[in-house]
Amino acid sequence: MNPLLAAFVVGVACWHGWRELAARITSAEQALPLVLVLGALLLPLARRFHRTSATVPLAELTVMLLAYAVFVVTLPPIFSMAVATLAMAWCLWPANGVERPRAAFAGLVLLALPILPTLEFYAAYPVRLAAIEATASLLRMNGLAVQVEGLALRFNDQLLQFDAACSGVRMLWTCWFLASALSYLYRLGAGRYALTLLLATAMAIAGNILRATSLFQLESGLWSFGQWPWLHEAVGMSAFLLTAAALCWLMYGTLLRAARPREVQS
Repeated sequence: MNPLLAAFVVGVACWHGWRELAARITSAEQALPLVLVLGALLLPLARRFHRTSATVPLAELTVMLLAYAVFVVTLPPIFSMAVATLAMAWCLWPANGVERPRAAFAGLVLLALPILPTLEFYAAYPVRLAAIEATASLLRMNGLAVQVEGLALRFNDQLLQFDAACSGVRMLWTCWFLASALSYLYRLGAGRYALTLLLATAMAIAGNILRATSLFQLESGLWSFGQWPWLHEAVGMSAFLLTAAALCWLMYGTLLRAARPREVQS
């Protein structure tokens, strides 16, 4: 099927998914990732579409539309939105002319959707609990009598809460997005891309533990300069930047160096 015709079919068939997507994008912050990712596909397409004879495999497109139809009536809207967006990207990709594996781009498309509220709803509690347990263990190793009470740390007569903002879900999303962007840039295949996601997950967890440990030292008064009002945000930003830098360094040293930028890795 012609890519433009296939995109039109997906646009009409998935109208409910587009309506849900539009309803969920309530700010420029939510729209920006999706605009950037789809722009990476549409800009090359605009230059090359008139010169290509690419076609969209009908069998794969049919499977996606059937999956969309099932998800609309059985699963939360985020799933039908994801399938609709992936189907649209699948239709436009053959006419793009860019010789890159699709796995990393599919990951970018999914992460660009407004999925953070869903991630925070389902993943915030287990991620916070894991961070609290790891932080308490690390502090005990340094000789501090710290106990875990629910989603808080008990230290002497202080009870330090881990609120939702410190769950680390946003850091996890950012690490996934960064890993996907680098995998797309370096043309990593599906296998290597999966490894980058595992590495990004591990780094996000480690970065959140580093942030939680530092904030504990700050809020508990163990650091004498902990009363500066801007220091809480500065610690969080520093932990995020260190995590992102470490992820890029590890990806380059273990995965990206082996992938030559002009060669598609299978």
